[in-house]
Amino acid sequence: MRLIFDENLPVDLVQSFEPPHDVDHVEELGWKGIKNGDLLGRISGNYDAFLTGDTSLPHQQKLSRYDVAVIVIRPHRNTLAEFIALVPAVLAALPTAPKGAVTVVSAAATP
Repeated sequence: MRLIFDENLPVDLVQSFEPPHDVDHVEELGWKGIKNGDLLGRISGNYDAFLTGDTSLPHQQKLSRYDVAVIVIRPHRNTLAEFIALVPAVLAALPTAPKGAVTVVSAAATP
């Protein structure tokens, strides 16, 4: 499964995802600063899921236009440790995350 992380997620979070996941980070691709609509256009059809911490993205973009699942990750605090704590929930959500829609994984939803 091909995943891409938004610039608002820690680059070091990529290391928490192992094969069979093929993971890129927007910053490593030189795409930092690209507006969400343009970024989703580049990602659409090339990745299975776009992982982001941007909770306003689903309200700003018509996600049904894009052939990619969007997963919004919402820890209590934006620290690497708190993002890593949500990795199991993200991995559980990936197989059923619908393309063209948002799936939210939050600290409140984890046991």
